[in-house]
Amino acid sequence: MHRIFLWSLIAIVAIAPLPLGSNRPLAWSLLSLAVGVLLICWSVDRAWTGQRLSFAGAHLKLPLTFFSLACLWVGVQLVPNMPFGLTHPGWLELNTFMGTDTPGRITVDPDWTVTTLMRWLTYAGVFWLATQLCRKREAASVALRVFTYVGGGYALYGLIAHLSGSDSILIYEKWVGHGALSSTFVNRNSYAAFAGLGVITAMASLIATRTLNSAPPTGVGQRILFLVSGFSVKTAYYCLAFFLTLSALVLTGSRGGVLATLMGLFVLAWHMRVRSKKRKNTVLLPMVGVLAIMLVVFSFSGGYLNDRLDRGADLNRLNVYQVTVEAIQDHAWIGSGLGSFRQIFPLYRDEDNLSSSVWHRAHNTYLENTLELGIPASLLLHLAMAYLVWMCWRGVNTRSRDMHFSAVGLAASVLVALHSLVDFSLQIPAITIAYMFLMGIAVSQSISTRRV
Repeated sequence: MHRIFLWSLIAIVAIAPLPLGSNRPLAWSLLSLAVGVLLICWSVDRAWTGQRLSFAGAHLKLPLTFFSLACLWVGVQLVPNMPFGLTHPGWLELNTFMGTDTPGRITVDPDWTVTTLMRWLTYAGVFWLATQLCRKREAASVALRVFTYVGGGYALYGLIAHLSGSDSILIYEKWVGHGALSSTFVNRNSYAAFAGLGVITAMASLIATRTLNSAPPTGVGQRILFLVSGFSVKTAYYCLAFFLTLSALVLTGSRGGVLATLMGLFVLAWHMRVRSKKRKNTVLLPMVGVLAIMLVVFSFSGGYLNDRLDRGADLNRLNVYQVTVEAIQDHAWIGSGLGSFRQIFPLYRDEDNLSSSVWHRAHNTYLENTLELGIPASLLLHLAMAYLVWMCWRGVNTRSRDMHFSAVGLAASVLVALHSLVDFSLQIPAITIAYMFLMGIAVSQSISTRRV
């Protein structure tokens, strides 16, 4: 049953990017249903067989508490007719204008608040299942390897579609992002974040396969023999996945995605080299090879990216950030409601400074969370994620073997944290599902199995 549950979870993560990044109501509803059913089946199996948790819940007490409190506050935002004047004034204006008697709430968009909360719980379910199902080293290795192959597969599709001149996403004609690679995602920046996660897992798997579990060679001749003799089919697959995913990433032309991925790769390589002790030289060899591949990719496919970099900063986004900060000042403590940005932003926007007529997102997840949740609840949510990142960092610095799992979680967190400063990648279900899946693996492997 453990194997069935593991492969079911992997299948959910693998399929999630296919229907336009699962960023459509039907797709994210089916995704939530699948994760919920899997979680229930796993729980029933645990209760029926009387097995203990593979990864003790005590290790996650603090982040689970922070996240639960944030979810509880979202529930409070949905309560009708809140006392003490906490109801958003927009409800009074709506009832006055429409002549209705709709009960007011803190949130100005209850439907989106419920939907977004459902998606939050889905992400938490994926993370929890990953921590429990990937506690064993073998299971974690399989999960990370399959995710690397999946990332390479989506990159291959994107490259074929892009290089063939097709201006479509699966069976749909593109309506945005013409001329840029986006694979099965609508937005090229969103796919860049997903591709970046694939690049990181491919690099980590490649380095770990070649070095961390092998005796360190000495001398030039032994090092050359080490590289040649250890080049297996698995290593070739990792190299191919890395090359395909990095090529696809560059062809997205996403400045934020590429730069965030490079920072994630730097964090990954640095920590794996520092923690490899006597194997520093052997870690350096594949790192040099990876850098060579990156230079080749950039030389052949970096033209579009270079054009994007030459354009400089997007003034529209800077203006959106400023307007969002102004809106936060009016909703600093209780927020406007989870998922309500698209309803609140038009009340504050300045038509003279924004060229686009519609802004559904702030293109900065931290500002958007603060506006929707309020400062206290937003801080709880971010503290929950920060604690998980700290667990990965601790795992990198304490585990004696297989620390590459923790390093993946740390590097992936750097990627999404930086990208969230300039875009909304974590608001795309498939990306957050993938990230929480990798974090579940990393956190589970960050603590030795000797500890209860």
